[in-house]
Amino acid sequence: MNTRILIAVLAGLTAVMIAALAPVTLLTGRLAEGGALRVSEASGTVWRGRASLATAQGRRLGTFQVGLSPLALLAGEVRLHATDKAAARAFVLRLGRDKGLEGLKGAISLELAQLAGRIEARDVDALFRDGRCRRAGGQIRFRPTQDPLLGGATFAGTPACVGGDWVARLTPTGGGGAAITLRADGAGRLQAEIAVATADPVLVQAALDQGFARDAAGVRRVVSTRLSAEKAVQRP
Repeated sequence: MNTRILIAVLAGLTAVMIAALAPVTLLTGRLAEGGALRVSEASGTVWRGRASLATAQGRRLGTFQVGLSPLALLAGEVRLHATDKAAARAFVLRLGRDKGLEGLKGAISLELAQLAGRIEARDVDALFRDGRCRRAGGQIRFRPTQDPLLGGATFAGTPACVGGDWVARLTPTGGGGAAITLRADGAGRLQAEIAVATADPVLVQAALDQGFARDAAGVRRVVSTRLSAEKAVQRP
């Protein structure tokens, strides 16, 4: 083996070893750039690592097993698989041409003003390309936390791409005059609209006391926030 071939072989082996041992912090740093997630602890490699994730507001999401997909990298895409076995949660984070989440499964806490509760996601996709919703799907169930205005109902719906946004309209599984519409855009803004069709003066007054506004059918409220550390904005 001549010298040039030997040098090439050694260089190739070195590159493979560096790639194989690349720390997972290379990925967690990229996650934090978007502002939606924070990483408190990380260990292992980009192929097989562990990361403790939290929202930008500091709410802990859990400790996930994380790893890049080699096949996706060969195709020029970044796909990070994340699994939290203890909480039965999983998702794939995409950071290539298509950005967002796919295959989201498990329970998630929603903590917007006047809309706190538990979301159960089943194979939920939320992918954006060039700032517009490209793919939405799956099933969402939501149960508010002790909210008398929403009657303790369980809401359900299927996300869809509407006008470039990701939209999920949730309605009571048992029927009723309430609806919750979740809307997200490619810039990371999330909006929740709560609408209750009622003419009951007691319910209307209770809603007005909570910051709702009257509309033709009853009362409504819109809460907007960013998937970042910024504060929520509320409007009737």
